[in-house]
Amino acid sequence: MSAHLADDLLSTTSGGWRSFYNKLSRRLEDVGVADSSYFLNYGYLPIDDNNESAFDIRAGTFNVNSVRLVLEVVGPVDLNDRAIVEIGCGRGGNSAVIADKFNGQVTGIDMSSEAIAFCQRAHTKNAIDFKVGDALDLPLPDECCDAVVNVESSHSYGNLPKFLKEVRRICRPGAWFLHTDFLSPDDWDYVRSRLTALGFVTESDRDITPNVLASRDQASNNWEQVYGDGNPRVANFLALPGSAIYEQLRAGLLEYRLLRSRLRTTETP
Repeated sequence: MSAHLADDLLSTTSGGWRSFYNKLSRRLEDVGVADSSYFLNYGYLPIDDNNESAFDIRAGTFNVNSVRLVLEVVGPVDLNDRAIVEIGCGRGGNSAVIADKFNGQVTGIDMSSEAIAFCQRAHTKNAIDFKVGDALDLPLPDECCDAVVNVESSHSYGNLPKFLKEVRRICRPGAWFLHTDFLSPDDWDYVRSRLTALGFVTESDRDITPNVLASRDQASNNWEQVYGDGNPRVANFLALPGSAIYEQLRAGLLEYRLLRSRLRTTETP
């Protein structure tokens, strides 16, 4: 990773993140791994019987822990024949997994124009509509979807109230908000209370920090070589063992949680 790319990790502004992810796309192209780099999430490793995915994963699946995290956040929710929006789709792997498992209309939104261009080239097996857009000002009409998926992205938005308001705006009555990320306990308390105020009922609220840490324990140091030269900010972005984010998760200062919430409706669920 160039010094300029690593420096962008210091910024918590939307412009800083946009610059970082655009440069990251170029970096992955430069080192020749773009075509296999579909996921940026930390992954989920089953460590007990408290797993909710309705799907088995084929042996030998590449990036298996990242795939598991996507399927775990969906859990038992049936997304067939639904309009599904993933906010913060990144390299497109999450949206591709959902489109592969369900016969639904999938839209992927990300602020990085270069990531979206990659998604449009790379994910052609299923008809996924990839769009450039800001999570705080989505390029979508009101009440346009039956499910919103958000995987390990909301921590970077800088304005949780506005993000949750946008989620509510695009959701039809009865729509699901499938959300997993790492936030402070106070931020999670805010998310819960705000979702309630917006009319959502949280059906599942799980702390999956141990599963994510177990996945990070398996993370390959090769990724650090791809991203850069051992810069601690890079290790932190990847939540490698010993990094600040890894240790904050281990100490409980951050919680990696999975929430499935459904917008209230007068119709029969």
